[in-house]
Amino acid sequence: MKHSDIITKFKIEYDKAEYASSYPSLTEYEIATILDKAYLALIAQKITGNNPRQAVFEIDTKAVEDIRPLIIRKRVDGDQQHATCANDCVYELPEDFLYYIQSFIELGKSINNVRLVSHEDAAKFMNTTINIPWIDIPVCFIENDYIHVLVDSVKYKKAPKQLNVVYVKKPVKFVGDTTNADFELNDTMAEELINLAIIMSLEVVESPRLTTKTQTRPLES
Repeated sequence: MKHSDIITKFKIEYDKAEYASSYPSLTEYEIATILDKAYLALIAQKITGNNPRQAVFEIDTKAVEDIRPLIIRKRVDGDQQHATCANDCVYELPEDFLYYIQSFIELGKSINNVRLVSHEDAAKFMNTTINIPWIDIPVCFIENDYIHVLVDSVKYKKAPKQLNVVYVKKPVKFVGDTTNADFELNDTMAEELINLAIIMSLEVVESPRLTTKTQTRPLES
């Protein structure tokens, strides 16, 4: 299915609602904008578990299959200019990075899974002038366009040049699509996208803007 097919189906569904009410027509740009917003909200639902099944990503097999084409594994290069301490291995995230899933780092002759932690917890693993922590399993945190991996500096003297990152990439946008791109997900997700976009578009017209933002906020978290 192509983006144009989704836009056509959206117009059909929206026109049905418009015929029975006073909903105004939407421009092509407005339709593309609503579809992009709904697209990102739909992906967020699958990742966070904020969906009817309340199942987080990778526990819910349907969620994994729904966004499987957007899941990418890529080697990213190191950039030690942004390191904050001696045991901080820094890597630049890909431009199409959207959500982090997991990462792997090659230390010595073994490949280690890297555990994502908060900035607060990461501070406990950073080398200081008075403490060099022992790190059994590498941990990481994300800051700006970089992922910081903290490793045991006593055991590993040199930061690996690359890191394997598994992530959800940004989808191809409807806004600015001049090539009539293929929709990256399956037909079921296309129908879910259209339904969500219809709900959002009708709410924008019927409800006060503040109420609309409040009602759609759970879809984005």
